Amino acid sequence: MMGQEKKPIEEVLDSLDGKKKIAVIGCGGCSTVFHTGGIEEVNEMAEILTKQGKKVTPIGLPFAVFACYKPFSSMFVEKFKKDLKECDAVLMMSCGDGLQTIREILDEELGVEKPIYPATNALGVSGGGPAKFIEKCQACGDCVVGKTAGICPLTECPKGLLNGPCGGTRQDGKCEVDPEKDCAWNLIYNRLKNIGELDKINNFVESHDWSKVTRPRVFEREPLDIHKHLGRTKEVIESLGI
Repeated sequence: MMGQEKKPIEEVLDSLDGKKKIAVIGCGGCSTVFHTGGIEEVNEMAEILTKQGKKVTPIGLPFAVFACYKPFSSMFVEKFKKDLKECDAVLMMSCGDGLQTIREILDEELGVEKPIYPATNALGVSGGGPAKFIEKCQACGDCVVGKTAGICPLTECPKGLLNGPCGGTRQDGKCEVDPEKDCAWNLIYNRLKNIGELDKINNFVESHDWSKVTRPRVFEREPLDIHKHLGRTKEVIESLGI
């Protein structure tokens, strides 16, 4: 889940200065969960821009339709091809990944090259919910949590120590950097002890291979059978009584 927050409306309006016709596109994935680009937020933005004298085309993506996943998002965006051709700019209410995916759809599939601006700031890979989310993964490409009791020292520890704890751990198990935060290596020690793998605390973790995070990373995978997976989703939803 990509954590995100809304940009200040002043920044959004400044980016759209001089643009009259605006297409506002949201995301049914992370942006919906974080209330930065769901259908409600897209409609709210449309109202704000309309009051600023702009002509707006709101394009909200349904829940679970991620802007960053082309097979889904392109089906919805394509329906608004005429509006997108006539607009002066596109405002994306998603993370940067979603924005750039939509840009590719417009440029390469629809032949619509328009200025495109972000309405949100991405804050990192986060987990939790329904209300509180915590950054849990740096997507570093060299995961070590199998050695650290399922707790990532790169995100949990302010110093990113792969071997710990440091000498600044407080007597109450808190971190010297933030007295309100549990020491990551104290958490790792206790969990290793609880799961019967405390001997791993003595194993030296080699230096991180940061070459695996060289960007942009490209991945080749077998395309999904969308209809098959949608059928499974339908079965799960029905089993939950929804």
